[in-house]
Amino acid sequence: MLTTILLDVDNTLLDFNACALASMKDAFAYFHLPFSKETVFPVFLEINSKLWTQIEDGVLTKEQHSQIRWKTILQALGIPFDGVTLEKKFVEGLHEYAIPVEGARELLEYLKSKYVICAASNAPYEQQIHRLQLSGFYQYMDAFYISEKIGHQKPSKHFFMHCLHEQGISKEQAIVIGDSLQADIQGGINANIQTIWFNPSHKTTTNTCKPTYEVDQLKKLKKFYKKCCNRIGIVVI
Repeated sequence: MLTTILLDVDNTLLDFNACALASMKDAFAYFHLPFSKETVFPVFLEINSKLWTQIEDGVLTKEQHSQIRWKTILQALGIPFDGVTLEKKFVEGLHEYAIPVEGARELLEYLKSKYVICAASNAPYEQQIHRLQLSGFYQYMDAFYISEKIGHQKPSKHFFMHCLHEQGISKEQAIVIGDSLQADIQGGINANIQTIWFNPSHKTTTNTCKPTYEVDQLKKLKKFYKKCCNRIGIVVI
């Protein structure tokens, strides 16, 4: 029987891209730097995604990430400014933005009375707790599993095994929901836990990373679970 949801935060519950865009606009304006969403934001997304993949692969630390992220982005944009200074301002702003993904609140309200809901995130602990509080999502959470507190990060199976151990449940009682194929879906596969890929952009999967289920809107999860309940023979959402 399914009892526990291991739920990603950024770009699953909170719209990280929208929060990042708002924060970088503020930071660029603060330092009087030239900003264009069409120019800056795609470069940020590309470089930030590559760096986070390196973190998840264990070849880059989060400390190194904070030192090189905006330095690399500014170099690519040809903007002469100190990347570490911009990084600090960007992170300060990001701390204060908590823009929900469409359908996130409704999903949490539905899940709350039925399951143990656990936030499962690789982002900084204080940042995630604060942003969940700002959004009003904190009240729906029964536990917070953040990589810097656990000592392991997604997609390591040790991250997810820690969650199972803390909850006192088996892998059959949990399911991972998240937007990242690398961190959430591959992580669930590594720990032999069922996964649901939240894929609003309709990206394609790899042959080696196949989610158990896939949805493109959070509001579809309730209907989706009822539909698959009888088919797979387990109690689902």
